[in-house]
Amino acid sequence: MGRRHLREGKKMQNGLKHILDKSVEKLAQVLSSSSLPETRKGIEYLKNRLMGLMPNILLDPIYIGLFGSTGAGKSTLLNAIIDKNFFLPVSGYKACTSCMVQVNMSHSKTYEAKIHLLTDEEWKEELKSLMVFMDPDEEESDSERNEAVLKISTIYGEEAANKSYEELCEMKPLIRIPDSRCITLRDKNEKDFSEKMSPYIWIQSIRSDTKAGTGEEDSRTGEEDSRTREEDSRTRFWPLIKNVKVTIPRLQMVPENVVFVDIPGTGDFSSKRDAMWKENINKCSIIWVVNSIERIHGGKVHEMMLNEGMKAFQCGICRDISLVVTKSDQMNLKEYKRESKKDYMNKHDAILDRNETVKQEKSKMMRRNLAKKKKKKKKKKKKKRKKLPSDSEVLHKEDLVYTVSAQEYWDGETLSKEETEIPKLREYIQRFYIAQKRNKLMDYVEEALVIFSLIQSLRSNQNPQYQHAKEIHLRALIMKKIDELEADIEKCFLPIEQPLSEGVEQAKKMYKKSMDKILHREHGYRGYHRTLKAVCLNMGVYASRIFCRIDINDSLAQPIYEKIDMAFGNIFRTQMGTRSTLKANFNIFRDAMQQQLQEDVMKDPVSDIKDKLKFLQQETDFIIRETEKVILQKKAEIYQSLTVSIQTQLLPHYEEAARQRGAKVCKRIQTILSEGIKKASEEGMFERAQESMKRHFHDLKVEMIKKMKNYFSDMLSFVFFPWDQLNHKLPDLQNESLFIHNLHENLHSDRSA
Repeated sequence: MGRRHLREGKKMQNGLKHILDKSVEKLAQVLSSSSLPETRKGIEYLKNRLMGLMPNILLDPIYIGLFGSTGAGKSTLLNAIIDKNFFLPVSGYKACTSCMVQVNMSHSKTYEAKIHLLTDEEWKEELKSLMVFMDPDEEESDSERNEAVLKISTIYGEEAANKSYEELCEMKPLIRIPDSRCITLRDKNEKDFSEKMSPYIWIQSIRSDTKAGTGEEDSRTGEEDSRTREEDSRTRFWPLIKNVKVTIPRLQMVPENVVFVDIPGTGDFSSKRDAMWKENINKCSIIWVVNSIERIHGGKVHEMMLNEGMKAFQCGICRDISLVVTKSDQMNLKEYKRESKKDYMNKHDAILDRNETVKQEKSKMMRRNLAKKKKKKKKKKKKKRKKLPSDSEVLHKEDLVYTVSAQEYWDGETLSKEETEIPKLREYIQRFYIAQKRNKLMDYVEEALVIFSLIQSLRSNQNPQYQHAKEIHLRALIMKKIDELEADIEKCFLPIEQPLSEGVEQAKKMYKKSMDKILHREHGYRGYHRTLKAVCLNMGVYASRIFCRIDINDSLAQPIYEKIDMAFGNIFRTQMGTRSTLKANFNIFRDAMQQQLQEDVMKDPVSDIKDKLKFLQQETDFIIRETEKVILQKKAEIYQSLTVSIQTQLLPHYEEAARQRGAKVCKRIQTILSEGIKKASEEGMFERAQESMKRHFHDLKVEMIKKMKNYFSDMLSFVFFPWDQLNHKLPDLQNESLFIHNLHENLHSDRSA
């Protein structure tokens, strides 16, 4: 069924493209014979609008983010989804993916990987953070210090561990780094390609531990030794690797231009890689929060990942989120029988029974954590505000949780392929992809319909004086409606002001407690002062291998986010609801405009005026869609304005703390940050963050209204331009217009079916 829909979609798209090509060619012929500047400008506008509708819709990527902590089984899951066992490197006992990996498909039969490296400036920036862990005055060692030593010595050699930052910047790397800062691998053989690619992705400690555990170094043949040396030279790039983009031949089970992104759960301590981490989360249409079955019971990691994923709902383009529980075949049968008191069950039935229980429990957890809480008379415990309105689509979809087993997908010892739920995930991808592409095609067809209607109406222009009067009337009417929309948008933003103020008061009360959790640790304190210094060097943000992700700015802003998340989500939600949403206000504006224009159509005696009014009715949809693109672009900036403001205000304190060295350095860093944040809070840090967010909302409103006024003004000038100067030379596009009408009807009937 999915393949059939894809073929039909491609056929419709090709038909649309053919008609648009023919129409552009006809307009170009008219353009070549026109000399009047205004006429040429108008025809050029029409031609460019049609050309802008011709990108390959099916080639627009849809990103699916596999989001989870290291060792959750993301790479193993992805290998099963694309039906390529051991294609991406996996380990049976440790996390093994060292960087962000993106996998997409193409028509080529060749496998390709582009390994993108940090630029020289980006590497030097990371080197500053690494040097924090290389203090020569300290002898204590920990895994982060060891990793810093390993990174530096990998690039510059063993003796580099004792060098200063300035000396390292002058040293020549042991490896030749390509000027393009990109390494490209290609191979037609899947296995050979995987072996070439793996050294660039695999975490170095895994490789070292594997070799040490097997005595591999003592038993190599000469050929193996040569191959190992070649691999070792490739692994020397790992500290510089920013991300890896893998392209594989197209698959039958996954639509082309679905792009999978393996996203580490806590970001990266390279500021550039950490920025890419945020960017990749925000561009995903679907997020799978991935965690293994052994971690899902009692563990809170998946809930933390879910909270991170939900931020993409607030500030990205994410339309769907699911919890994917991996390794669901793993079970101690005797233990399960004893706990469940179901002695009669065999392993197959016990696994399915346990998995169904996990689905029900975790689906409830997700709905409970994400849906709007109901008010209770008795307030026993203070709960966090939830992220989404209770009628959000994601909360009512059939499957919020998937329990998958890649191992059983390949081996089939206990579960069938269907029972592993790998095929179920693929089916979901197909459905989502087809729906998104069909909606996109419908948007293009509707826009084409608008333009062809306009061209038909422009072929006759009667009674110029009446048309000019009509233009003045419509301009006044539309500008009045836009002014009313502006007032409604201001009202739409009002509900966030109270929770924003409440959040600021809460943040002022909570900042000491929030900072105490970051600055003072009850256990695992060894080497923490170096981590704190790295946090300060990176303006309050650091993804530590030991202490996970530390983000002072976000922690300080968290009480505000907890207060505003519901109101913020309501403003930007895409479902129809109350007038508190931007979309609802735009829809009300559109309906009022179209109704007014329809009334004018009914009253107007002039036929070509009727056509122009009908065009303006349809064009209103296009203008609103263009304005909504502005909203999507600005939404993340607005949401993140709180943390950005806090980070900017704390920058002098971060810089001072980062300069600290010598005895009792940890205590001094803690004091500088504690006192600095206290002083900033007393001087209005949180209030300024509040004002920053309000200013961003105001700027969004101004930009939207300005864009709409400019769009409608230009459109009116264009529609009522005296086209009779062309002497009826506009091309006849009746057949093309009929084709677009039929295509629109077909798409509309398919959507309704």
